[in-house]
Amino acid sequence: MTDAPPAPPVLTGPLVVRSPNWLGDAIMALPAVRNLKTMLGGERLAVAASAKLAALWEACPFVDQVVALEHPRRVGAVARQLREGSYATTVLLPNSLRSALEAWRAGIPARFGYARGGRGMLLSRTIPVPRRDPARLHQKFYYIDLAAALGAPSDATLPELRSPTGAPLADVPREVALCPGAEYGPAKRWPLENFAALGQEFLTRGYPLVILGAPNDAALAAQLAEKLPGARNLAGQTTLAEFMTVLAGCRLVVSNDSGAMHLASALGVPTAAIFGSTEPALTGPLGPRTAVLRHHVPCSPCFLRECPIDFGCMHGITPAMVLAAAAQLMESAG
Repeated sequence: MTDAPPAPPVLTGPLVVRSPNWLGDAIMALPAVRNLKTMLGGERLAVAASAKLAALWEACPFVDQVVALEHPRRVGAVARQLREGSYATTVLLPNSLRSALEAWRAGIPARFGYARGGRGMLLSRTIPVPRRDPARLHQKFYYIDLAAALGAPSDATLPELRSPTGAPLADVPREVALCPGAEYGPAKRWPLENFAALGQEFLTRGYPLVILGAPNDAALAAQLAEKLPGARNLAGQTTLAEFMTVLAGCRLVVSNDSGAMHLASALGVPTAAIFGSTEPALTGPLGPRTAVLRHHVPCSPCFLRECPIDFGCMHGITPAMVLAAAAQLMESAG
C-alpha cells in the first residue's frame, strides 16, 4: 500500500507569484500563473518581477498587480517591496535559494515552491520536482505542475495577452522583423550571413525590415544592419513595452530561440523560430502561428553556449528553408 500524496494546501490571497527572471521563461510560465488566478477567483494575485519584465505581466488580464522590482538581485530591497504588499501567500517559480530568502525576510506567512536549491527550511511546504513525463517535457509544464500541486487547474493553453498600449515608434508599413540575438550564447544564433541573405530576399520582394533585440544584441544587430541598407535597426533602443508594440505590428518575426521568439509567438505574430543547440520540445514557442526550423545532427541538442566543432545544426538551416517557412506563415495569416 502506497502513501497517498498530501492534499494541496488551501491558498489564500492576496497571493504574490515570483516571476522567472528571463523573458522566455516568464512567457512559458503564463499558463501556470493564469491557473493560479483561476483558483483564487476574486482574490488579488500579484506578480513580482524584475522591472525590465514588468510590461509583460502588465499585459496579462489575469494579473491584478505587478510589483516591479527595481533591484531584483538585492535580497533586502526585494523583501522590502514584498513586505509592502501584505501578502498572505507566495508561489516561487524560480528555483533559487535567494527567491525563498526574499519571501521569508518579507514575512509572507505561506511560502511555496519546488524542493530545489537547498531552500526547504525557508518554505512552508516544498513541492517535489515532478518526474519527467515524455508527454509533458515542455518547460511550461514545470510551472503548471507546481501550480497544480497547490490546487490550481492544469490548463496548458496559452492565455491571450492584452494588446500593447504603447504608441508605435513610427508610422511605417507592417514590417518583417529579424531578431539575430540570443542571450544564452553563439550556439543558439543562426549565422549572421544567413540572416543577411534572408533579409536581402525580403527587401528584394518589397517587404520592409526591422532588426530587433535587447541591449546585449546591439553590436550584432549593427553588423546585420550594415549588410541590409534600408532596414530599421531598433536593437537595444526600445523598452520592453515598445518592443512588444513593434512586434505586435509585424507581419512576421524570424528569431533564434530567445525571449524575442517567445514574445512574438505569445503575441500571436507569425513566428519562424530557428533552433540550434537547444530543444524545441523543451522550450519551443507556445503560440499558434509558429514554424520551428531545426537540422538534426548526431550531437544535437547539446545545450552548449558555443559549438566546439562545425556548427552543423545551424549551418544545415538555409535561408531558402527559412524563406519557404516564412512564406507559408504569411500566407496562412492572410
